[in-house]
Amino acid sequence: MTDFHALNWPAPGGSRPERVAIAGTITNAVTHEVIPRAVVRITAAPEAFAERLMAILTSAIAHQPHLQAQYQDLLESWNRSLASLATAQLLFDRLGPVLGLARLDETQAGGDGHYCFCDLPPGLYTLVASYTWLNHCHGSTSAQAEIAPNCHQHAFVELDMALSLAPGSWPLTVIGHPQHFALASGAFNGLPNGALTLQARDGNRSR
Repeated sequence: MTDFHALNWPAPGGSRPERVAIAGTITNAVTHEVIPRAVVRITAAPEAFAERLMAILTSAIAHQPHLQAQYQDLLESWNRSLASLATAQLLFDRLGPVLGLARLDETQAGGDGHYCFCDLPPGLYTLVASYTWLNHCHGSTSAQAEIAPNCHQHAFVELDMALSLAPGSWPLTVIGHPQHFALASGAFNGLPNGALTLQARDGNRSR
């Protein structure tokens, strides 16, 4: 089993300054206007990133035996899972609000449509951007970015994403890897055909 506490990650709130790793702007694919408050989530990432999430979780529940017992099966199955990030995110979905943990795998675009992720380990990432305005419109898209090893301190991957918005609202706001949904005990069974159909457009450029 991975010794999460031995991983070389800065502790939350530590003194090491954050380094922007991926950043970009979320826009409307038709009007090209920025989309404030769009949600951006990492849905695929190097194993080191999933290990970082689990290190934060296990540290947070280290002195809370009732939570350890409640989620023992998921905690023990993490190392055996073929979708370790999805398992870690499922645990974060359930425990994060209870423990008041800040998410490293999800952020929200600001009023100017900009978003960023900091201090990510090298490797290939898939990001999903989504936006829902209740009873008005919705949209989602995905794109990939690769962080090179030994990346220069001030270099980052610029990943802009354009959402094609459709009228109406989704029954559910869906973000994450398909394996993540399977772990959620069939929570999406029974949705009408087309309920999860997404219109996508993406872009990816580095500097």
